[in-house]
Amino acid sequence: MTSERAQFDAFVSIQLTKGKTPLYAQLADAILEKIDTGVLAPGYPLPPVRQLAKVLGVNPGTVVRAYKELEQGGRVISRQGSGSVVAERQIAVDSEPRDLSSLEEITNPEYEAEAESGAVNMRSISLNPDVVSIRQFRGILSDVLDRDGARAFSYTTSQGFLPLRESIAAYLENYGVKADPAQIQIISGAQQGIDIAARALLNRGDTVMTESPTYPGAIAAFRARGAQMIGIPMTPDGIDLTSFEAHLRRFRPRLVYLMPNIQNPTGYSYSLAARQRIMGLLRFYDAWLLEDDYMRELTYDKDALAPLKALDRDDRVIYLKSFSKIFMPGLRLAFLCLPQALLARFRSVKRLTDIATSGLTQRVFDLYLRRNLWPAHVANLRRVYGTQFRYTERRLEEILPSDATMTHPDGGLSFWITLPPNVDAAAFCAEAAKRGLLLADGSPFYPHGTDRGHIRLSHSTLTLQQVESGLSILQQTLARFS
Repeated sequence: MTSERAQFDAFVSIQLTKGKTPLYAQLADAILEKIDTGVLAPGYPLPPVRQLAKVLGVNPGTVVRAYKELEQGGRVISRQGSGSVVAERQIAVDSEPRDLSSLEEITNPEYEAEAESGAVNMRSISLNPDVVSIRQFRGILSDVLDRDGARAFSYTTSQGFLPLRESIAAYLENYGVKADPAQIQIISGAQQGIDIAARALLNRGDTVMTESPTYPGAIAAFRARGAQMIGIPMTPDGIDLTSFEAHLRRFRPRLVYLMPNIQNPTGYSYSLAARQRIMGLLRFYDAWLLEDDYMRELTYDKDALAPLKALDRDDRVIYLKSFSKIFMPGLRLAFLCLPQALLARFRSVKRLTDIATSGLTQRVFDLYLRRNLWPAHVANLRRVYGTQFRYTERRLEEILPSDATMTHPDGGLSFWITLPPNVDAAAFCAEAAKRGLLLADGSPFYPHGTDRGHIRLSHSTLTLQQVESGLSILQQTLARFS
């Protein structure tokens, strides 16, 4: 035993005791402290699981879970066959992104409306422009121009067109959210909202907690600020609350980013119990929450639960809502409902990004809300996409082999698929593309890119006939890997 302990000089001082705190959590905290104090430098190889377990007198499963906790927090990297090593800490300047090319590379698949010639595009989750009433839009646009003349093309204030902010404040009452127009910040799409939040709240080395998997554009925005990323696993009810609380306690994140309704990419929606518990934990650990409610309208068989912002009793939720996904993607329109303490800071960052969002777009959408045309627009989308959604879900259940699984969302425009064991998502997507089907590789949806076994499949830009063609190619590709 003495000779074995000599091999682990950095670890022999660790003392684990049975009590309220699980042994794996004590071990993870102890290793994290050694990383933060420089005892374990970047690249340091952690001891093999069985050997460390023997030295510490614990079950190997305790060490495995401790390593997994640190890996989810981005502090340890584990590679099959190579063991686990201490991760490099990310470094970035405080004001500008490190690598805008990586941001573009990650987010493009979310917005690509054009597929290669002849390919079936089941990668994009952009709205199909054919389902939007151009006649109605043309009429609203004409009314705006008749009313405002050339002023319709002038700049609004950086905070946004006041009548639209008033309309949005009234619109939020339908969700149980009470907001003053002064709390509303108009922005040019959800991606800009995430970027503004990152710039306003994060400095180099701050910790951000997200779902895992999550939206790749958010990952890129947080990385660009030099933030430390922590991914919390998803369950059908929402994030794993045990892991969430453990990481809140251990890392004390500056910001938490969540999508409680039709989460991207899993499609899961949080239960009411999970929402209430999350708000209690955020209050206890004093963290800001960025809530991205990008697709709540497209629930098909039941109404979505009220957003977390409706449960916000101490003004810590930054509510982000995009209309682009369900209005007209190219118009780039969204808003933030902000805590009072953050108004000035967010407004300043917005001015630095693009001064103001298109005034014409804001005026048009204001009339959609004021004339109560928006509910009819949403109802039409739910009718069209509900049919596609149910058809795609039923066909996937028929096509997928027994060793592959899929999520069953309440709505949305896509499905999250777990490929058969040992099938690499990138290779699978490449093979499907050769056959004329575009799919989203699931790997970029993970904060640390550690998962290679998922794909996201969307029906949003297609007709039912095209959906069937795409699923036929999917079935052929699955057979190729069986």
